Amino acid sequence: MKLSKDLGKERWLYLLLLVGSFLLYATFYSSPQSFWIHGLRWNMIEETNRERNDVMVAPTNADVHSEEWSNDSTFDASGEKFEDAVPTKPICDFSDIRSDLCNMTGDVRTQGYNITTVFFVANYEQEWSVNAYSQKMYDYFSKHVTVKQLRGPQNAPLCTIGQRNTPAILLSLGGTTGNIWHDFTDVIIPLFLASKPLKQDVQFLLINYQQWFVDKFSLIFKNLSRYKVINFDEDKEIRCYRHMLVGLLNHKDLGIDPKRAFDGFDMYRFKLYIRSIYSLPMDVDIPYKMDKRPEKKPRLMLVVRSKSRRFLNQEEITEVIEKIGFEIVQVEPKKSDNLTEVSKLVDSCDVLMGIHGAALTHILFLRTNALMLQVLPLGGEAMDFYANSCYGEPADEMGLRRIDYHITPEESSLLDKYGWDDPVIKDPDSVNRKGWSYRQKYYWNEQDVRLNVTRFEPVLVKALELIKG
Repeated sequence: MKLSKDLGKERWLYLLLLVGSFLLYATFYSSPQSFWIHGLRWNMIEETNRERNDVMVAPTNADVHSEEWSNDSTFDASGEKFEDAVPTKPICDFSDIRSDLCNMTGDVRTQGYNITTVFFVANYEQEWSVNAYSQKMYDYFSKHVTVKQLRGPQNAPLCTIGQRNTPAILLSLGGTTGNIWHDFTDVIIPLFLASKPLKQDVQFLLINYQQWFVDKFSLIFKNLSRYKVINFDEDKEIRCYRHMLVGLLNHKDLGIDPKRAFDGFDMYRFKLYIRSIYSLPMDVDIPYKMDKRPEKKPRLMLVVRSKSRRFLNQEEITEVIEKIGFEIVQVEPKKSDNLTEVSKLVDSCDVLMGIHGAALTHILFLRTNALMLQVLPLGGEAMDFYANSCYGEPADEMGLRRIDYHITPEESSLLDKYGWDDPVIKDPDSVNRKGWSYRQKYYWNEQDVRLNVTRFEPVLVKALELIKG
């Protein structure tokens, strides 16, 4: 009887132990701690997927190219590489004194026709209005691009064309294109700096599209990109890219800052690049020294103007140039010029001479150690500044020699119009202080030049000595 009672107690203890273990097991796996542990792992996975979808995922629409978009590329904006990353700061930067720039890596989609908008899928929302012309001071000449940063791809337009991993650069041809100095300073040089490191694997989207510009600089566009140039003003496609640059960095007047450029690139190397584009001879001396004929004369190109800042005594100037011992070539550059032909003509000259103005940009086609002779009209310190910034320093950086000739008031047509007592003549700096519109009116637009050839002749003698030396 006692044995039966003991066995009964053991069964009850065993049963209680079994029930207790079950309750303990159930309590543990149903506890908040357990849910927190499993929930943390799920939240981490979900957050990781969300970040990928918000920032890195490529469009998956049926119309998009089916090949996968890789994540291993970098996009070089003016030579400075950056890696794929979740944006931790605004993608658009307006701090540069000359240029606005938006730099995007991830899911980028464009819509050109009517709205001129770039959509960037990221992890927070923001919007910018961007001047895509490299000199933002000419804001009123160029339409703006709206850059919309979106939270998640669900708010972005569906892609119709996927470019896989090919970067894109969206830029404006507004501003003051049509003036060859601005063509190179504001478009060609900045575009070269941004796209050359990409080895033609980049597509250009242009707003304020001008077909004449694309045609005129077609050799450069084709050298920098293997893809068709897109007229973004009329583009009805939704293009998708992994990398995009909106706007271009403009370093300086007709120049490059090697500290900001890829591989320390400078204007001398850019001049050599331009020579290669237009099939000009490389690593050769100036034409006069290459031609061993005894009768050979140094060749001087005289740039003439038909509107403002004209030579009023051009025939007299021509005579003294020939008298000193130069062969003379007279040209009046035009917007419609074929640059291949023009470049070859400039390359054949030892000296390029002209009044301060855009046509002096053709020094890009001169050979190393050739000479630029710049005639500076009346205009005080402002004229000196622009003459040096726009052409003097670039000439130095391109390995050219130069002479600046400052005219006297007697050689300016402004003296006849305003007389000695007017501030325009006796105090140009006081006029300059009133602002650019006053400088432009008097010294850039109203002024012509009548060179005193007696005074100018020693300058020509010095130029001849430099070429022959």
